[in-house]
Amino acid sequence: MKPIGRVLSTSGEYLNDRVEITLFKGERVYKGEYLYVEVDGRKIFLQVELNPIRRPTSSYDDKLVRDGLAKRDVERETWKALCQQVGYEEDGQIQPHLFPIPPLIDVYRPTPKELEQFLSPPELSIRVGTIYPTDTPLRLGLRTLLRQGLLDCGGVGTGKTTLLLTILMGLLTQTPRDQPVHLLVVDWDGEFNVPDLAEAAKRKGGYARVEAPFRVAREVRMAPREFYDKVRKMLGLSPQSREARALYAILMRRQERNETLTWDRETYLNIISEIESSDIRESLEEKAETLFGGVEAGKAIDLIELVSRNSLVHLDFSNVEGWDEIILSTRDALDVCYHEARANPRFGVAIFIDEVHNFAPQVPHEAPASREAYEAMLPVMKLLATTGPRNKVPLLVATQRLSEVDKVVSTQMGQNIFAFRVEDIDLERLKGIMGQVADAARMLPRGHAIFKGHAIKVRSPVISVIDKVVEPASVRKDILSAWKESQP
Repeated sequence: MKPIGRVLSTSGEYLNDRVEITLFKGERVYKGEYLYVEVDGRKIFLQVELNPIRRPTSSYDDKLVRDGLAKRDVERETWKALCQQVGYEEDGQIQPHLFPIPPLIDVYRPTPKELEQFLSPPELSIRVGTIYPTDTPLRLGLRTLLRQGLLDCGGVGTGKTTLLLTILMGLLTQTPRDQPVHLLVVDWDGEFNVPDLAEAAKRKGGYARVEAPFRVAREVRMAPREFYDKVRKMLGLSPQSREARALYAILMRRQERNETLTWDRETYLNIISEIESSDIRESLEEKAETLFGGVEAGKAIDLIELVSRNSLVHLDFSNVEGWDEIILSTRDALDVCYHEARANPRFGVAIFIDEVHNFAPQVPHEAPASREAYEAMLPVMKLLATTGPRNKVPLLVATQRLSEVDKVVSTQMGQNIFAFRVEDIDLERLKGIMGQVADAARMLPRGHAIFKGHAIKVRSPVISVIDKVVEPASVRKDILSAWKESQP
């Protein structure tokens, strides 16, 4: 293996975590690229953070440039690489090298096989793209991914919806034949009406498309204490409020009798009818619409049965005009899946939502649905973001406006995060999740993303090019195509 440069610090100090490299003539490295050095018989991987050119400059150079007399002299230029240590592999884990990287040792570019072995998780995984600037596949460990969920953010047309489709296709086509998968797609604008996706789901285990309007017709059963917690969180009641204390007293009596309650309006009204204070009773009666104001029209669907019998259930809201119906129907769907997963150890479903800022907005009055709809929806979204993955209901969501997503949801979902090119207004939120590396997200080409998370072996960010397995349904629905098709 031919080296591409040597470790050489201009300051004369050599550290273990920061490594400065001088490249041999003609060699170039990319920002985010992986290199390695061999120390004590170990391959210690480095990641390029900066790739500057150094050139000695004299005070006279300014005058030469100003007068148009300066000429580039490549012999005076030195190409450098400033790197962060990633570590070395030992028993499938990445360990840090705790001693300084010595001066003048050779630096190598890993082969695609070496890089894949270093980065790929040891568990069952799916390929979602390649590691820039190589052909090495970027693979995400499924157990970790589905134990933590995923956040996918980027501007319009950068590739975030394509990534969700790539992950969906990976789960359907790259998992073993004897490994069932159960996926639920909440599709508010028809982007997931992709024939190849439906065919892959049919081959894997079944595909069901449910077109709105519909009603989720499945009882949710829970203990009285869980009923109390859910009411309090959805209504935003302080535990010390009069309403919360009154509910707690009644429901704890039912808890002592080992009752099981059905989550519906009738049960709720029956419970609050036992409250002696008319003021508290009337206050809680007025809030019933927030708790149970779901969609009444449309066909009734047994969502749990559909999810259990199919690999992919596609909830298509593209023909719905009002956002309240989308939000409330989705709320009912997520809620019933979460409670079924808690009660049934054999049930679990991964939930995909595009443009999640419309479902869990930071500022509800600026979002498309009504305040009442979000009062019902936000507690469910926060519950799934925080506890859904460990209860077998992980969220995998995308957004073009990270700054407009509820901060609890975006922070919890950031354990595995893809960032495509983002707007400056979203950059601060992204930095809070990903760190300073988020600056690179301002310049990424279309289809390129930074990934940082636990679904690969390393914790350092990886710049990747996402595989375009299938395209969103809207790709060919542009105005030029419409004009062309309208011609006789």
